[in-house]
Parts: sequence; C-alpha cells; structure tokens
Amino acid sequence: MSQDGHDKKGAAENGVGAPVANLRSQIWSRWPTGMTALAVIVLAWVGVYLLWNGIIFVFAR
Repeated sequence: MSQDGHDKKGAAENGVGAPVANLRSQIWSRWPTGMTALAVIVLAWVGVYLLWNGIIFVFAR
C-alpha cells in the first residue's frame, strides 16, 4: 500500500501487463481472419445441406 492509502497491486504502471498484451496482439494480428471466416461459412453451408437432406429423407417415406 502506498502513502496515500491506495493499493496498487495489479496496476500496469511498471509494465506488468504489457508483455501479455503485446503477445496477445501479436497472435491475433497473424490470425487469418478472412480464410477462417470463409472456412466457417463453407462448413456451415455443408452442415445445413446435409441436415436438410437428412430431414427430407426422413419425411419422404
């Protein structure tokens, strides 16, 4: 505790959280967002297609 009565544990005054924040931003800057989004859309579309064919197959009998 400091002289003014405030507890400064966990404060990033001395750059305590800076390495983690920098690492996190570096990881997300390399993430292929366009390709990932495209892959998720394609997989969702295939899943809906297969689900629809399954529902039609069940109700067609």
